[in-house]
Amino acid sequence: MTIRRLIDANNSYCSSILHTPSSISCVTESCSCFILAGGKSTRFGKNKSLALLGDQYMASVVANNLQSAFGSTAKLVGADEKTSIQLGLESVIGARESNGPLAAIIDAMESTTSSLVAFAPNDTPFFSADNFAALLKKMGESGSDAVVVVGDSSASRTHWLLSIWRKEPCLSILRNEYERGVRSVHGAVSDLKISKVEFDAASVRNINTVSELPNQGTI
Repeated sequence: MTIRRLIDANNSYCSSILHTPSSISCVTESCSCFILAGGKSTRFGKNKSLALLGDQYMASVVANNLQSAFGSTAKLVGADEKTSIQLGLESVIGARESNGPLAAIIDAMESTTSSLVAFAPNDTPFFSADNFAALLKKMGESGSDAVVVVGDSSASRTHWLLSIWRKEPCLSILRNEYERGVRSVHGAVSDLKISKVEFDAASVRNINTVSELPNQGTI
């Protein structure tokens, strides 16, 4: 998707971060969206992406929220072929597959030419399109390299996988940290400008067990 955002002519975000003349008042950027679908959940006991939330697959709800916010079709990261086919979504399988969330973020960034990259885990169906739009707004206002979510019930807990990243400088820095042996997202971001946005706990909660799924249905 191409995102058009009006920026004040004197806004330092326009001139210093986007490297565009301060006289330009409208900036066009692209954003790719990814659903982190890899990993195994022993507590959940089955494929989270294909768990039912009402009459929809949980990952489909996440994909719809991303598409409503950014206008582009989300891609899966780390999903197997069966999951990809059932959801009707392309899956990115990168060189670092099965090496954790940081690896998945890097693989996704490497697969796109977009300047912004948005992420959501497959088990966060309550984080709405409006929530993603608020993250994007914070990105524009703060001039940050990345914006990430914190919940209002635990401001110390950062949801690194509910986030929007500027591909550069983030990709090069995260990749360098990964190659040094860092595997945690929080351990790889010390050289990046990170802004945190607080949301209510209900919207950021993830589904960890089947019993937490409301209105389970059948497809």
